[in-house]
Amino acid sequence: MDFLLAMLALALPTLLGGLWLRLFVPASSVARAPLVWGNGALLGLLLVPQLMRGLDAFGIALTALSIGSLIATLIALALVTQFIGSRRAQSVPVPRSYAATIPASHRALFIFLLSLVVLRVTTLGLEILWRPLFPWDATMHWATKTRVWFEYNSIATFVSTDAWLEMGGAGVFTDFQPHYPAAVPLLQVWMNLVLGRWDESLMNLPWLLCLIALGSAFYGQQRALGIGQLIAMTFTYLLLSMPLLNIHVALAGYADLFLGAAYCASLMAFHNWFNTRQRWQGLLALFFALSCPLIKDEGLVWLLTYVPALMFILMPRGEALRLCVLFSLLLCLLWLVLPGLGIALQFTSKGTTTLWTLLSPDMEIAGQRLDRLAVGFHTRGLRGMVESVWLHDNWHLLGYLLLAIIPLGLLMPGTMTRSSLPLRAALSAAVMAFLFLFLLTGFGEAAADYTGVGRLSIQLAPGLLYLCALLCHELFDKNRLQVETLAQKL
Repeated sequence: MDFLLAMLALALPTLLGGLWLRLFVPASSVARAPLVWGNGALLGLLLVPQLMRGLDAFGIALTALSIGSLIATLIALALVTQFIGSRRAQSVPVPRSYAATIPASHRALFIFLLSLVVLRVTTLGLEILWRPLFPWDATMHWATKTRVWFEYNSIATFVSTDAWLEMGGAGVFTDFQPHYPAAVPLLQVWMNLVLGRWDESLMNLPWLLCLIALGSAFYGQQRALGIGQLIAMTFTYLLLSMPLLNIHVALAGYADLFLGAAYCASLMAFHNWFNTRQRWQGLLALFFALSCPLIKDEGLVWLLTYVPALMFILMPRGEALRLCVLFSLLLCLLWLVLPGLGIALQFTSKGTTTLWTLLSPDMEIAGQRLDRLAVGFHTRGLRGMVESVWLHDNWHLLGYLLLAIIPLGLLMPGTMTRSSLPLRAALSAAVMAFLFLFLLTGFGEAAADYTGVGRLSIQLAPGLLYLCALLCHELFDKNRLQVETLAQKL
């Protein structure tokens, strides 16, 4: 019975996102099913916590009945809208079947890779069922909120330990990271509410659904861009078999997988929107991008990576590049002088309270105080990053793919085209922010001991692999055209 209730708790968000997305994705779209249900499941997983926050804001107790009724109402509304639309819609061409568009040898390899993916997902699901809540951050920083909110049927306030002591614990709670966003704990609350009891294993099943949704969306967005079935499935297998990604499913409880999935989904939809100008892709990219800060603090940084991407869309390339370089140098300059300027103001201009507050080392950026982000080059951080990406078996071939494909793309004309320029701008900004954090701040220690660098890599790895898939597709297409041209000349 518990298993059936857990499946119901997973099915409702999937139906919520999938049915609403199905209204906007054209019936003639290539790989429509993985596109709709992959993105839809992820959409539902991110929507449910926001619905719970809305109910709590109106003073409605968070129960399985109140949340489930709201989700069911939205699902019913989507079904009614779809029924009305289907009666008015004219017939549309249906894409050719999968069997008719792929050779038998490719089909066999496709099925083999798909079988490996299914086997991997199955074993990860068993790991979740067999293991209680285990990881340190999950028990100390995230599930603390889950347990309190589940017991109180509301989103009780979490404050710092100092504030908790001052208030005597009256109506507030504390843990090591009281400022962490609520999306991931609320998903666990939802699972436990449907189960009707606290279950440290079944409440982690959304991590498995997130992985499946990411893989489906990853495959569907590749196919929507014209990438062949076999290449798309190969890269989907590479994504879903990444060891560290799998570890974060088996040892569920961290928010990094959800943030990596949301950022990757936003990048894929953004890239396809730029090339097709389909509105639903643009709306999907906007939703997933705005969801990033709601999942984890550093999601704000990934959201800001769209600034240079949009600059390359709205401005000439040369002008956009100059502005990006100037903006980067300005940020580095501010980083070097801002903490010192704030301390100087503290001692020389005590009356300027507003200005001091703005420039104080206590100011937080993406959840981190300025005085904790000590400026300085960390050689141990560099070594930790290199070993984490290219020596340890965290990402399989991703690091080597990047080393091979990006130089080839730069050297071979016609590969790194303008069609992928905004995507490359966003990912370049994200990688530079990643390098800056672990090379030039106190977080270099988190790279030296392979802790923070691994978790943050999860948030970028799916998007980088998607870029690899695009570049591989362009390289194969270029070689195919060259071979066909040579054959015609002969």
